[in-house]
Amino acid sequence: MHKFLLVLALAASGLGFAPRAHAVECTEFTSPNTNIVAGGHYCLANNLAVNSTSGAVVSLNADDIELDCHGYSITNASTNPAGNAYGIYINNRRHVRVHDCHVSGGFAAGIYAYQDNGLANQNSDIEIRDNSVSGAYWYGILAYGTGITIRGNRIHDIGGRASFAMGIRIGGSLVSGEPRFFVVDGNVVSGVDSPGNNAYAIYGNNPDGSVITNNAIYGTLVHNGSYDGYGVYLFASASSRNRITGNTITGTSFGPDFGVYGAASDSCFDNLIRNVSTQTGTCDATHGNF
Repeated sequence: MHKFLLVLALAASGLGFAPRAHAVECTEFTSPNTNIVAGGHYCLANNLAVNSTSGAVVSLNADDIELDCHGYSITNASTNPAGNAYGIYINNRRHVRVHDCHVSGGFAAGIYAYQDNGLANQNSDIEIRDNSVSGAYWYGILAYGTGITIRGNRIHDIGGRASFAMGIRIGGSLVSGEPRFFVVDGNVVSGVDSPGNNAYAIYGNNPDGSVITNNAIYGTLVHNGSYDGYGVYLFASASSRNRITGNTITGTSFGPDFGVYGAASDSCFDNLIRNVSTQTGTCDATHGNF
């Protein structure tokens, strides 16, 4: 009698129905070079591996997509730093979620959400969270558009291309009046290393009203004395209203040269900045850093 009541209680709580709900709600895929062209919830069902200098392993070519990798990996064995392959590619899309993916190896960028910033914003309401990206030659994560959240990702060992290196790059439309709002929060970015140009853990093209907060940054490296390393660098307008706060930025003997750099109208305060040449540049640090 007691066992029967326990079974009823578990069924009533919904615990017994979780596997069935997962199967109904998620469309699984198992092959590289997958092009998703309809909205929905998609899940990676196994690791994907390529050896390529072009194309994307997973392309999201529709609005209203959730991609859940379930912790599986997307890897590229290419050792060509000039290649242009991407782990996950998003272009001109709205309402997209990407999470729990492990992207590694010789991609130009691990996760690449691109738009033409000379036009009005095409990417919006994009969330990239709880992923890991390592080994990309140019960018860990690049995300252009507005209403973009990049949260809880682990990004490391980025660089090697004959260009700058960036752990996270954000940017929005340059058309007058277009919004350029981002939240970059709680990410860990380490080992961004440029062999012959500037290195940036987090870089922003004209963000406005955005929040860069609670990120942990370590080991942004440059190897040419003509260039600089930055923990956070926002290339923003004189009227931007960004807030850069609560970040932990630790340099090494090779950089970064700047902890935080932003426009004079950007607030940079309550950041813990250690072992850098210059704590802050241009941004308003009157509330203090540590």
